[in-house]
Amino acid sequence: MLSNNCHQQNKKSQVRRHERALKKNYRKKFTPKVKQSSIINLSHQFLLDLQRPDAPFFSYTITELEPICQQIAIEQMSSVMQSITTCPLICLFCENLIYEPITLYCGHTYCEQCIKVDEFSSISINCLRCSKDIQGQIQSPIVNAREKNYSKNHFVKQLIERTASLKFKRDNILLCHQAQNEYKNNNYEKAIDIYSKILNEYDDDHIALYGRAKVYRALNQIDRALTDIERVIQVKPQWAKSYYCRSEILFEMKHFTPALLSSLQGLLIDPEDQIGKQIMARHLHGVLHDTDSRELALTNDMALDNLRLTKDDNRMEMITSGTTDNKLIMCRSKPSAACLCTLFDCRYLRARDLECSICVNLLWFPVTTPCGHVFCRECLIRSIDNTQVQCPMCKSSLEEFFPMLIQAHVNKTEIISQVIETYFPNELNERQQLFEQENIQGAAIPRSPTTNVVPTIFEIPIFVCVLSLPCCTCPLHVFEPRYRLMMRRTIETQSRTFGMCTYDPQTETFADYGTLLYIRGLVYTRDGRSIVDTIGQRRFRVIDRGVRDEYCTGHVQLIQDDPIEQEDFDDLYQLNRDSYNRVRAWFGQLDAYRRTLITRQLEGYPSCDDLTQNSTDGPAWAWIILNILPIEPDIQYSALMSQSFRSRLQIINNTMDFLLGHQQPATMADET
Repeated sequence: MLSNNCHQQNKKSQVRRHERALKKNYRKKFTPKVKQSSIINLSHQFLLDLQRPDAPFFSYTITELEPICQQIAIEQMSSVMQSITTCPLICLFCENLIYEPITLYCGHTYCEQCIKVDEFSSISINCLRCSKDIQGQIQSPIVNAREKNYSKNHFVKQLIERTASLKFKRDNILLCHQAQNEYKNNNYEKAIDIYSKILNEYDDDHIALYGRAKVYRALNQIDRALTDIERVIQVKPQWAKSYYCRSEILFEMKHFTPALLSSLQGLLIDPEDQIGKQIMARHLHGVLHDTDSRELALTNDMALDNLRLTKDDNRMEMITSGTTDNKLIMCRSKPSAACLCTLFDCRYLRARDLECSICVNLLWFPVTTPCGHVFCRECLIRSIDNTQVQCPMCKSSLEEFFPMLIQAHVNKTEIISQVIETYFPNELNERQQLFEQENIQGAAIPRSPTTNVVPTIFEIPIFVCVLSLPCCTCPLHVFEPRYRLMMRRTIETQSRTFGMCTYDPQTETFADYGTLLYIRGLVYTRDGRSIVDTIGQRRFRVIDRGVRDEYCTGHVQLIQDDPIEQEDFDDLYQLNRDSYNRVRAWFGQLDAYRRTLITRQLEGYPSCDDLTQNSTDGPAWAWIILNILPIEPDIQYSALMSQSFRSRLQIINNTMDFLLGHQQPATMADET
């Protein structure tokens, strides 16, 4: 018994000596070389306040502490973090060269292994490169890529593999993947051997250091794990994973406060990180329930200057392998040794290597499909317009991707765009001019029609369909490929306006007079058709006809009513009111069912707007009534082309004479 007690006491003594040695090692390693910042002092004071027994968060669960941790990070990050432009060739999840790239619909690219890692399977995580303003408004691009099983971007993969100076990076990543598999299979010694092999040649490879630290942690070799992870933080101070790894090691050692501060450093990089919030909340819970007051003493001796992640503290990875004569930096940041753009070899890259397989021109607004193929955005949409909703290369279905594409949720592929902009600016300028020549941009007129008409001739796209009148709604179901293209181009213009004309069988072309329609709303279906809500604006006369991309165009001139002489104005003013009252009386004699139908069609019965001297098309109510009365299309067309308001009122009154002469008064039952 005595021997066992002595053995246990010796074991406890060894543990205490080991803890003291670690603390001493921390004091040496983390002694601040500069005076602690005010934010560090505030963080320390905050932790002291949290440990008071009467603190409000003392009884919170770990889950309840997660939003509190996020708020702490948000409040402190404004004074700690600064915006840093990162190289497009770097995956922000692993802070390494993108390996087996997957491009999201937002246009940003990450490693396949980082996107489809198991720890993301149960949470929603945002793209780290996307603006914080759009996150949460639409589905996370990363979640979408996992659910739809996005394939590798073959185009970007070939660009990276053609660069010989990046081969050492690709080789190291492949070795790290092998070591990770050994780690998952509990072959810890083999994993350490592979990681050490990499580090013998590249001692600042942060992925190898991070992986070996995890293996040492699994083997309970804490001091070695801490040494490796601290080296990772020095090499990659903007990588949140390294801070979380260090915090987990410290938490296992029951150093709750240092663990909490380390996890806070990681959450400062991205306060929306769900995994980071969970880790920090668990550590905060540990601090709140820690009864060992000696923990706080250790906090004062830690080197919290790492918390200050600014441009001045730019301890970045030094790449020594490979050279380049090209000084262009695709990420548009200040040249640094950590930028992989300095290793991107463009000497053997030609503009024809960046051509769209559909138009065989330089890619313009390149987009990547879920199957991993790259096309010009406009080329892909027009290809699907005229065929099935499939990828032009591999014929895989794009039924779920296509609506996102035509609704502008799919952004251009960042890497390819920056390669073109950086290395082929002249070819890009020529491609832009070609694109602008091929795409007519709709009517160049004000969104709201003006009262003074300038006899200017301008070109607009023409939709040949039905007779439309000013001030009247005209819902459209667009399914023909040529009109799909026309609607997309029109909705992207400032005026959002196109022309509507009827077909003239005598001339076998569209009529000489039509109406400008303004697009109030547009909804796309899954296969690219569109339901368009339009309303008539101004009338026009066709001067010349043309065709662009299979739909009609026209050079047109706006028309207006003839000026009203002063001696005729009062008479016409009263005729306008009398005609309106007459139509209103006819409407009141209709049965309840027909009145309801007409009211729904008109979105409410129109009120009587008075005639004015400066009116271009006359009162709106007259056009609305002309549109719903049972009038022959030829008579409606004559009213459209007429520049006399009196003649349009005459058409309405003639129709009323006929309708009132054949209409039976509504019965009392109809009224009820």
